Amino acid sequence: MSTQAQKKQQESLDAEQQLLELLSEYPDILVRNPAVLADLEVPHQSGTAVSLIEKQVSVLRNKLNTSDTRLRELMDIARDNERLAKSCHRLAINLLGAADLEDVISIALDELGNELDADFTAIRLITDDDSRLDNKPKLFIGSDAEQLRSFTTMLDNRKPLCGRCTPEQKAFLFGNDAEQVGSAAVIPLVAGARLGLLGLGGSDQHRFSIAMGTEFLTQIGDLVSATLAIHLQHDNIQP
Repeated sequence: MSTQAQKKQQESLDAEQQLLELLSEYPDILVRNPAVLADLEVPHQSGTAVSLIEKQVSVLRNKLNTSDTRLRELMDIARDNERLAKSCHRLAINLLGAADLEDVISIALDELGNELDADFTAIRLITDDDSRLDNKPKLFIGSDAEQLRSFTTMLDNRKPLCGRCTPEQKAFLFGNDAEQVGSAAVIPLVAGARLGLLGLGGSDQHRFSIAMGTEFLTQIGDLVSATLAIHLQHDNIQP
């Protein structure tokens, strides 16, 4: 063996001895640093039998992997919540600067369409004003219209709906695009009185599902409803 090889071997032995002394001095070091165990391999000479320490290390490694996965999931949720919070803030700021009713509608549909990746967006407003019904029939609908019956529970409970709508509901909200809508999110617009409905449609039938959380949609509905209530009273839409 060359002098260089002997030197390296001695250095390795010295390092190993230092490690053993460290473990002896701090016997709980692996308990306090369990992540180290996840990278350790402790083979056993008993064939296919598994030693107790191997089993303990295996269980610990699985726990760490599960914890890592859960941590990544929580981080993804946190990032998503932060994105949605920024979207709500941006929408609120833009709605405060809306000049008229048409501006409110445009801002809401643009922000939600982009943020929620909707292929189709629509707002239908409820009114008893005949002039509005005559001048803007694609926007306004009478409060006693038959098409609103299927949305009664949603409007009463002020809870958004995610998933598949009935053909009649899709036709009412999305008009000529209804047949292309595979799934939808419908947000009731209520501020004291029933103001209308906001629809977001996706061509993918899984884009908006019943399993989706609706807290963000509820907050959006509250923001849009409050702004609409002001501009419906003092709107600048011209016939």
